[in-house]
Amino acid sequence: MTTALAPFAGAARAVLDPAHLRDALRPARADTTLAAAARCAAAVALAILACVAVGHRELSGFASLGALASLYGRWEPYRRRAGLLATMGLVLVAVITLSTVAAAEGVGGAGIGVLAALVATGATFLCAALGTGAPGATIVVFAVGAGFAGGPGLGDVPDRALAAVVGAAFAWAVCCSGWLLYPAGPARVAVRRAARAVDAGSPRAGELVDRARDVLADDASHARGTRATAPLVALVAELETTLGRIPAPLPARRTVADTLRVELPRTDRRGLARVLGAGLVSGGLAAATGSHHGAWAVMGSTATLQGTSTAHSVTRALQRAAGTAVGALIAWPLLEAHLPFAAVAALVVVLQLVTEIVVMRHYGLAMLTITPMALLMTSLGGISDPTGLAVDRVVGTALGAVVAVVALIVVPVAARD
Repeated sequence: MTTALAPFAGAARAVLDPAHLRDALRPARADTTLAAAARCAAAVALAILACVAVGHRELSGFASLGALASLYGRWEPYRRRAGLLATMGLVLVAVITLSTVAAAEGVGGAGIGVLAALVATGATFLCAALGTGAPGATIVVFAVGAGFAGGPGLGDVPDRALAAVVGAAFAWAVCCSGWLLYPAGPARVAVRRAARAVDAGSPRAGELVDRARDVLADDASHARGTRATAPLVALVAELETTLGRIPAPLPARRTVADTLRVELPRTDRRGLARVLGAGLVSGGLAAATGSHHGAWAVMGSTATLQGTSTAHSVTRALQRAAGTAVGALIAWPLLEAHLPFAAVAALVVVLQLVTEIVVMRHYGLAMLTITPMALLMTSLGGISDPTGLAVDRVVGTALGAVVAVVALIVVPVAARD
């Protein structure tokens, strides 16, 4: 084998490792997910209720999509969370607006895939620079597909944009409201995690103590937070002593702008190339099969490539493809039943709650609720072919996952990744 082909051969072996199948079945440990899940579900519920209250139920899907900004910054200190939520809320509004305009102007077929791939790449870059963590660019790409739904005209653009703004505003309000009662709530969570790790002798203990110090620095940088965090600062000092460190003063508060300055130079250009290439190919193949939901194929490839390593990405591909297939089977009879609006809205909220509780523990299992939720959310604006919608979701997701795995071979993950 030539030296030039060695990296591709190594990437292929890493991708085809049978251990990935075992990993896809294995649940992960997670904690403190209930509060974040409840916040997201509440934001979605309020967004839908607001649309019903003003007599525009058909806009509920766009409002609830804007409310999914609540998925970002779930464990960040409140002031940093506020900035992240505002930023990602504006991104979702902008993408819904842009894709609705594109749909109104007659963009279709391969054009949908190209737009989705460009949005996926830009959102991946932004989420990495902001350090948002999950769900990363996936929700933003979903917004592309939402904009093309329903055959909109230019007259629909302001209404959809406003609905998304309302949803994002509810997300911001709900997720930041805890500051009124528990100004050091995120710090308590971070310190509790660090204490558990230190007590268990976890190899991540030092990392989690550093994370607790970072969150404490923000929560302790205002008057109410200073009082609430005093005992937590003392506890973190004890944890540092236990780890054999010399307790040090808290670092300076890190703002969203500070994060950008640090993370922008670290941009993974190879990773962005994978996202763009996989998005263009998967979107193009979806268009070639006659699919009207090319953005879903791009979403499948983007979600797969958000893995932290080749092994993690392949595991996500297996979980997402299999979970979506089963999830579509669950969604199909619900879509065919043409349930009343109130029942669909309630199901969307409940499924969102369950998803956020499960997703940190097992991504594949979460797809059993994510898929029905996404399809039902799409149906809030009215659908004519439930079976076709479910099939498109399965085929597009599987197509995107396969293309993403191939991309990991064509553009191998560098050793430093």
